[in-house]
Amino acid sequence: MSLPQARTNEIGYSDEVEMADHSASTTRPSKDNGMIREKFTAVADVNTENTLEDQDASLLLSKSTPADAANMRRMGKPQQLIRHFRFLSTVSFVALATAAWEIGLFVLTPGLTDGGRAGLVWNVLWNIIGFGPIYLSMAEMASMAPIAGAQYHWVSEFAPDEYQRILSYISGWTSTIAWQAGNAQGLFLVGSLIQTMILINDDSYGFPSWQGTLLAFMAVLIAYTGVVYGAKVLPYWQNAVFVVHILAYLGYIIPVWVSSPRATHAQVWTEFDNGGGWNSMGLSVLIGQLSGISTQCGGIDTAAHMSEEIKDAAYSVPRVMVAVYIINALIIFPGVVTVVYHIDDLNAALNDPTTYPAIYVLRGAMSVGWITVILVLIALLNVASNIVYLAAVTRDLFAFARDRGLPFSRWISKIDDKRHIPVNACILSSGVACCLALIYIGSPLAFYAITSLGAVSLLQCYTLSIGCILWRRLSHPETLPPAQFSLGRWGVPVNVAAVVYGTWCFFWAFWPQQTPVTAAGLNWAAPIFVAALIGAMLYFVFTARKTYVGPVTEVEGRKEHFR
Repeated sequence: MSLPQARTNEIGYSDEVEMADHSASTTRPSKDNGMIREKFTAVADVNTENTLEDQDASLLLSKSTPADAANMRRMGKPQQLIRHFRFLSTVSFVALATAAWEIGLFVLTPGLTDGGRAGLVWNVLWNIIGFGPIYLSMAEMASMAPIAGAQYHWVSEFAPDEYQRILSYISGWTSTIAWQAGNAQGLFLVGSLIQTMILINDDSYGFPSWQGTLLAFMAVLIAYTGVVYGAKVLPYWQNAVFVVHILAYLGYIIPVWVSSPRATHAQVWTEFDNGGGWNSMGLSVLIGQLSGISTQCGGIDTAAHMSEEIKDAAYSVPRVMVAVYIINALIIFPGVVTVVYHIDDLNAALNDPTTYPAIYVLRGAMSVGWITVILVLIALLNVASNIVYLAAVTRDLFAFARDRGLPFSRWISKIDDKRHIPVNACILSSGVACCLALIYIGSPLAFYAITSLGAVSLLQCYTLSIGCILWRRLSHPETLPPAQFSLGRWGVPVNVAAVVYGTWCFFWAFWPQQTPVTAAGLNWAAPIFVAALIGAMLYFVFTARKTYVGPVTEVEGRKEHFR
């Protein structure tokens, strides 16, 4: 029996999309689907199904709701992945990916150098507030278009038609760069923490770079194994590890408040420090906000990149993003205040042999044995974070390759028939991380220069995608897709605030931490970011312009304009 054609309303979107029934989102599919699973490739593409039986089989196999199928059909994409994740497991997944305190407490040096204790506390606070409109804007876009490509797809769908191709292509590349750089940083942090544990227990240890690289290789292997061979159980251990994430956080801050020496209230809230040698204290504090930006930028949009594996994604993904934003704010700000209140000597903290002021604080609160225990927990939580982060990285890479924006796109975007995940994208992402780790042996400066691209690249993606929906909201509001998480009449002011603040952060993210500027102290993000864009444009000129047209060309109600 053939399905009747969905009626199309005056703005080009079918009534079927708007009237999607979400009552099925709580219904669990039968476990007896072995025969259907064998037919996965035959029924996965919801765009070509002709019978009700085929549609039911596809929904059952992919664990999609009718609304999920309608959204994928509207965006012109087949349902190739299985929607194992639910709301709670996704909250845990994203919270672990962001690793708010496990990573956030180890990126405090810029803020303490430029601004001191007070500068760090205040810039973390204003960045928590400033990123609110950014994540609210992205949550709305994730509800309109819940797809793994996220920002570059949103740019393509919401930008002016004549510019969508080049703008979405640039965003696809900067997103890929950002996630690959962030992946390498997180994997390397595990090795760095292990070396730090050795140093705490043996003062003569010299942090040899080749050992750091080998430890990073180990972290890559663990993450790859967890993502590929543990794909089926990935959604099911998130909640338990999230509980450990919270308990270990309490295990860090409570002993510090009980036992560590304290700074005065004035030192924490009103005394600023210009350790970078800048012309004014105000400039120093603004440059030091890189710490605050780092605690907020990157990770929460993990939910958007996992959209094609989340049940009832248009409803769940935006709420996950907002929930994790609030949870992380409630974790990172008290964590930073805890560290700052217990830095009794700022210079000593900045010159700690481990290079981490957060560990300097632990030294004043507990014995070497307990510090080692805490660091082991942090390292294990970072291992878990690396696994889930790599999963999101591969989905971002897979999506852009699916739209033919990368070299070897067909190979990268291939879905493994057995595991139903983009294994090739995982192989490539792991290989990139290993190559960056090899660079560290020859030049730690070069490694940190390349991985510094993460924040600036993400800020570019965030700001451009929000700018595009702001343009469409003002110019052609009737063409915006329906959203289950809508900003309504607050859309314009929230989007404006997001674009302004994203641009502000993007500007300050390029500044070096000290003056006079040396090669070792230079913020290499600017030249490497420009070089990466030039490389992407060269690939576009010679190859991608023949293959990449932008995902909006497949979107119902819009694709007709590009024929």
